[in-house]
Amino acid sequence: MAVSIPVQSAGDRQPSHLSPSAALRHAWVWYLALGFIPFGMALAIIAALSLRDGPPAPMSVKSAWFIGAILFQLIVGPIAFVVRSRMFRSYWQGHPVDSRTYLRGMLVVWMAFEIGGLLSLLGCFMSNSLVPCLLPAIAAFMFFASLYPNGRAMSRPIGNTDDPEIYEEPR
Repeated sequence: MAVSIPVQSAGDRQPSHLSPSAALRHAWVWYLALGFIPFGMALAIIAALSLRDGPPAPMSVKSAWFIGAILFQLIVGPIAFVVRSRMFRSYWQGHPVDSRTYLRGMLVVWMAFEIGGLLSLLGCFMSNSLVPCLLPAIAAFMFFASLYPNGRAMSRPIGNTDDPEIYEEPR
């Protein structure tokens, strides 16, 4: 007896469905991986700075990296939240967010803080000093750490309500 297996052409492919639990697992993998990257980079920079000889860079270089990292986070951070808000539009209308949209929206915000923190750590390396460029990296990591994935935006349609006891910001 012959068994026929349907063959799908390249044009007929539809994106595979991602369940909310699978999306939450993916989100945790991304979150943990993105959390270890700045930690590893900070350790590498501390090791590199301890092995370097020579004076720290002039204050103008330190200030430029510090102000640049702060400005990046002040500009890109709110933009990332606006982009995520647009992606989570169904949540604001009282419906759960699609699992792929949830993952993309959270990655936008996480990447904004990740890049800001890494730029700040790069400033530590370029200025040959940990201070003041380490401060924006710590702030970026604190914001990042508070945005852990819980998936409630995918499963609990509690947007579009005026009751502050029930309403919750999506994470």
